[in-house]
Amino acid sequence: MLKIVQDNRNDYVEFLKKLISIKSLPCEEKKVADFVLEEFRNAGVDEAFIDGAGNVVAIIRGEGTGPNILLNGHLDNVPPGSLENWAPYDPYKPEIVDGKLIGRGISDMKGGFAAQIFAMKAIVERVIKRGKKLPGDLVFSGVVQEEPAEMFGTEYFFDHTMKEKNLKCDVAFIGEPTANDVVIGQRGKVELVVKTYGRCAHSSAPQEGINALEEMVPILQDIFSHTGIDLKTDFLGWPTPITVTNCIVKPGGTLSVIPDECEIAVDRRYSTEQTLEDLLGEFEAIFKRLSTAYPEFKATVEPRYFVETSYTGYTKRVKKFHPPWRVDRDNEFVQRTFKALRGIGQDPHESYCVAGTDGGTTCAIHGIPTMMYSGADPKWAHQPKEQSDIEDMVKNYEGYIAILSEFYGIDLSVFN
Repeated sequence: MLKIVQDNRNDYVEFLKKLISIKSLPCEEKKVADFVLEEFRNAGVDEAFIDGAGNVVAIIRGEGTGPNILLNGHLDNVPPGSLENWAPYDPYKPEIVDGKLIGRGISDMKGGFAAQIFAMKAIVERVIKRGKKLPGDLVFSGVVQEEPAEMFGTEYFFDHTMKEKNLKCDVAFIGEPTANDVVIGQRGKVELVVKTYGRCAHSSAPQEGINALEEMVPILQDIFSHTGIDLKTDFLGWPTPITVTNCIVKPGGTLSVIPDECEIAVDRRYSTEQTLEDLLGEFEAIFKRLSTAYPEFKATVEPRYFVETSYTGYTKRVKKFHPPWRVDRDNEFVQRTFKALRGIGQDPHESYCVAGTDGGTTCAIHGIPTMMYSGADPKWAHQPKEQSDIEDMVKNYEGYIAILSEFYGIDLSVFN
């Protein structure tokens, strides 16, 4: 193991513990953002600041000969859920038990971006402070509000911060949990809102109205039977699932009235062969078929939209949407990443992600080759007693140093 990693191991673990102890729910990331910002300022990077959406950005400027590398992680974590399921632990009082660090966010994904931060600090200490320049920019973006599945913070970073700071990106690494494997693709995910419309009537005379809930029933049957729904096989050989997660009728409650509106939330996962337009088209085809069988049938489908506001006050209307992406295994950056990790004795496997990540922005939307890499195990994401093996996280720290050194032509001996 590199000497700089051995020497900083205890500081790295303490940093992880401090990150976990800072509660950082979506829209409440200010404290953790300030903490990360101070770490970068003390490290001596060229620029460190919080942008308009509340993202933490740190930059080491290169000579302009490339490659320009983006390290990305999200600052927010999901709530801990029932504390009884965490007993005897506290989600925000990290403990080390049998070599594992337990606490909310260590897997998803404070562990991953902590490794990125310490790798950047190593570059500053052993390369920049010795009077050398990187060939390209090295940028860290710790983004807000990823967990609501909207790419809110990363979209702001690309749409505003990169342009304001004249930043380019040739390859991106996301610190989502991968068990030290290298993820080169993910399924798409979108929440669709399907609505049916009827006509109110007194419930003592339902024949006088059109019950919107009744109009929804054949749509639900088609969803659960997959009629007209193309569940393509993803990279793992699994069919991409579809399910219904909510149902609302209006007017509802105890009123003696036939509802004239019914809304369901559809969680739809999909492959890189499909587009959002394809998914919407499936429902439009279902509606067309049902309209011939049901008089006065009326329905609509669209992605779920929210108006979100970050802790800085930045507001945007966003889709609950993570498009699918995939990087070819023969891509130069992918091959060099595996080379770098194997060069330090790691044995990463090629892997894929079934959940949504900000790779939807970096790769699917902006076309940037993207990989996910972290020592944390994805099976603990969002779970009670969330945990990561400390030795795996230390390997992750060393792994990011090796990757950056490979891409920037740095001899690893400078870290010994």
